[in-house]
Amino acid sequence: MDNQTKEPKSHRESITEMFLGISSMKNKLVLKGAFVGFLSGLVVISYRIGIHNADILRENIRKLVLNEPKFLILLFGMVFINSLVITKLVKSEPMSSGSGIPQIRGKILRQFDYNPFSVLFKKFVGGILAIVNGFSLGREGPSIQLGGTIGMAVSKLWKANKIEEKYLITAGASAGLAAAFNAPLAGVVFALEELHKSFSSSVLIVSMVAAIIADFVSKTVFGLNPALSFTLIQPIELRHYLLLLLLGVLAGIFGVIFSRALLKISSLLDNIKLKVFLVSLLCIFLLFWFPEVLGGGHELILEIYYERKTIGMLLVLLIFKFLLTVLSYATSAPGGIFLPMLAIGALLGDVVYNTLTAISPLPGYKANFIVLGMVGYFTSVVRAPITGIVLITEMVGSFNHILELSVVAFSSYFTAELMREEPIYESLLKRMLVKNARPEKHEESPEQDYHYDEKTLIEIPVNTGSELDGVMIKDFQWPKGCLVVLVKRGSAEIIPNGKLILQGGDILTVLTSKKQSGECKMYLISKATSQKPLDKASE
Repeated sequence: MDNQTKEPKSHRESITEMFLGISSMKNKLVLKGAFVGFLSGLVVISYRIGIHNADILRENIRKLVLNEPKFLILLFGMVFINSLVITKLVKSEPMSSGSGIPQIRGKILRQFDYNPFSVLFKKFVGGILAIVNGFSLGREGPSIQLGGTIGMAVSKLWKANKIEEKYLITAGASAGLAAAFNAPLAGVVFALEELHKSFSSSVLIVSMVAAIIADFVSKTVFGLNPALSFTLIQPIELRHYLLLLLLGVLAGIFGVIFSRALLKISSLLDNIKLKVFLVSLLCIFLLFWFPEVLGGGHELILEIYYERKTIGMLLVLLIFKFLLTVLSYATSAPGGIFLPMLAIGALLGDVVYNTLTAISPLPGYKANFIVLGMVGYFTSVVRAPITGIVLITEMVGSFNHILELSVVAFSSYFTAELMREEPIYESLLKRMLVKNARPEKHEESPEQDYHYDEKTLIEIPVNTGSELDGVMIKDFQWPKGCLVVLVKRGSAEIIPNGKLILQGGDILTVLTSKKQSGECKMYLISKATSQKPLDKASE
């Protein structure tokens, strides 16, 4: 009887402590975010140097074999050993596979957990070995996971609560992208648009601090030049903007084809044990015939900018880069698709430009179409147009082309939406959740689950025009076990009752159990961000 009377008091105290913890946490979070940004910058810089040296090593081996064919057997041996090591690393730590962005997104949603120290080592080593083998994978996705994982590791070392851990993971992910591309604004926008899919002032501040620190560390080593060292000669004249809509539509269609192909081939290769080695053999063939398509694609983008290639050659490079990227990612080897996507988009843009120029001259716009193809293709696949616009702007170091970038990005976005294809990282996250699904246990009663399980707080920003905008709390069907305990409206903090009408811009603090926090957050974010039907919106 005594235990039963004490339990509610302990429960109320735990909730109070969580609220007090949130208030004090915000005073320290910025400094912790800066520390995570600094560490993430150092690790991502080391990873970039490793990737760069891997590209140089692969090119030196190619030249050696061309001069001394007897060394071809050594090339096969090296590739075979690398393939075995990559396979072993991924098998021992599945969360080190692929891009890493779905893992970070899943961690933020509390869908799964992993050992940060194991992932840091195996992602780092596996990603470099994959580039040595010639896989068409980029450094950016792994950089985001490396940064986010550093945030997770720091949280564990400091014994941070779950809310603080989420912010530090996001800060690390932003810092990772900032250091990978010298693009701090893109790192912050990516955190809001892709990882959280909502706006939060706390996430914005912490991510911005971490991204700026990481960018400073990166530029200390690599210099102040933008990631792509070419300039756009002049903005495209308004009378040519219909051509930009055409480019956006084409990029949208090809981006959807890429997403579907990647998911399909990944499923087909799931049970093939030697898939890493088999794709590595294809890379050996391409090493001597089309070495441009190997690796992330940074040099390929610069090559098509500085050199004039025929439409036929551009199409060949486009097809091989497309296929190799899909096959490389399908092996589950550590590596991302960010930079390969940009390279494919650049090739597509150059093909469109050369085709249009053959019909009617468009002098001086080659660089524009290359860059516009990049933003269009990226937006179609990732479905993050604002991130794409900001990223490409920072990569080329020019802010004079925002309008044309926006036209292509959003025409590509709406094309992909009309084709009803999910964003690639959402599809990859769902695929990982299915592969890692475990049967739920129901030995305990629901009452015990809700009242005695450890509690946590989650934040849900409400978008204007969403299904939660203008809804009275008591009229909405909340997930079982979720309770709205606080509504932030501007500078005011409201303790809600059932008659409170939610508004766009509100930030809800929801109390739920740790077991169901991920599922609850995914559901509420979908309702807080999706637009309500027009017939309901007009009521």
